[in-house]
Amino acid sequence: MPRPTSAGPVSPLLAFGTILTVAGAFLYLYPGPRLVPLASGALVLAVSVSVWLSSRQH
Repeated sequence: MPRPTSAGPVSPLLAFGTILTVAGAFLYLYPGPRLVPLASGALVLAVSVSVWLSSRQH
């Protein structure tokens, strides 16, 4: 009998961290005063994805 896989649904915290890490790396590589909207957008996107994933798991 095959073992069940241990990979489950994506964790909302993992998605949140991944999006913010990618956005932070981009902001680190390309600094500038005009990137504040990008940082705000990344935060909103990360929160939206984590809430969406959290609502799908329940």
